[in-house]
Amino acid sequence: MTIAKSLSQKISHIKTAWYGNAPALNKPLLILYILSQYKKGHVRLFHFQTEIQQQLRDLLKRYGPKRRNYEVLMPFWLLKKDRFWSLECTNHLLFESPDVPSLKKAVDSNLSGGFDVTSFSLLQNQMSLIDVLAQQVLEQYLPNEFHSELRYELGFKRSEQIAEAVDPFDRFDLIQQDLDLINKDLSLSDTTRTSLIQARIGQGAFRANCLQIYPTCPVTGISFQPLLIASHIKPWTDCRTAQERLDPYNGIMLAAHIDTLFDSGWISFANQGEVLISNQLDFGTCERLRLPERITALSEQSFNYLKWHREHVFKG
Repeated sequence: MTIAKSLSQKISHIKTAWYGNAPALNKPLLILYILSQYKKGHVRLFHFQTEIQQQLRDLLKRYGPKRRNYEVLMPFWLLKKDRFWSLECTNHLLFESPDVPSLKKAVDSNLSGGFDVTSFSLLQNQMSLIDVLAQQVLEQYLPNEFHSELRYELGFKRSEQIAEAVDPFDRFDLIQQDLDLINKDLSLSDTTRTSLIQARIGQGAFRANCLQIYPTCPVTGISFQPLLIASHIKPWTDCRTAQERLDPYNGIMLAAHIDTLFDSGWISFANQGEVLISNQLDFGTCERLRLPERITALSEQSFNYLKWHREHVFKG
C-alpha cells in the first residue's frame, strides 16, 4: 500500500463520536483547518493555545450543531490515537496519563500537535494530495450544504478541479518499508530520524543541501526545481549508515529522465566528469538522448560514492 493511500485510510477511519446518523465535526474540522494551513506553507506543528483553540472553536460555532461549550482540546489530543498525528510539549509528564489533560495543563505545557513527520513530509512533497484529502473529509464527514463554503473559506480546490489532476496515489510508492525501519531504529535521535524520513520522501535537508552543490542538473543544464530529483549516488537501500544517506556528496541533482538512467545503471560518471554510457543502451536511444561526453568534474568528496556506483550499479 502506498503511503498516500495509507494516510487516506487513516483519515477515513478516525475515531469520532456519532449523534444519530451524523458524526461529531470536531476532528473533521480540525483536520480541514490543518490541511488548509499546510497548503499555505505552515510548519508541521501547531501551538494549541495560539493557533488552534480559538480557530477551531470558531469553525465549530459556524458549521457544527449549537452547543453550550465547543470542545477543542479533546479532538486535538485524541487524534494521536488515529496514527497520523503527533503531539509535543514542554512537560513530558503530560503524556504519562492516557486521559485528556485539563485545559490549564495543556496550555501551561505549551502543547503542540500536527501530522506526524512521515505524513507531513508526504504532503510537502505532494501538495496536490492536500486537496484530495480535504475533499475526502468533506464528503465523508460534512453535510453537503457546507462543502462550497468551507472550500472557499479554507482555500481548497473544487472537486472537478481535483478530478483533472494526476491521481497522487499512483505517484508515491515503494518506500514504506524503509520508513518503518527508520521509525523502529532506536539508535537514531529525533532530529536524525526526521531528516532521514524527509530525505527518503524527497524533501528536507538532503535535497536542500544537494541543491546548494548542484543548483542545475549537470547533464542537461535544467535548473527548474520541480523537474529535478535529488538522486543518491550510492542507493539509499545500500547505504549502511544514516550519515551516508544524508550526506549531500552522496547526492546529485538530476533531471527526471537522467535520474532514471543513472538510478538504473544505464549511465554513470567518471570522477573527472566523463559520462559513461552502458553498452546495453541501444544506439538509437543514445542518439535521441544527446548526452554530453562529459560534465563538470564532481567533488572529490563524491569519489567513493561514484566508485561504488560504477562497480555495483552501472551496467558497463
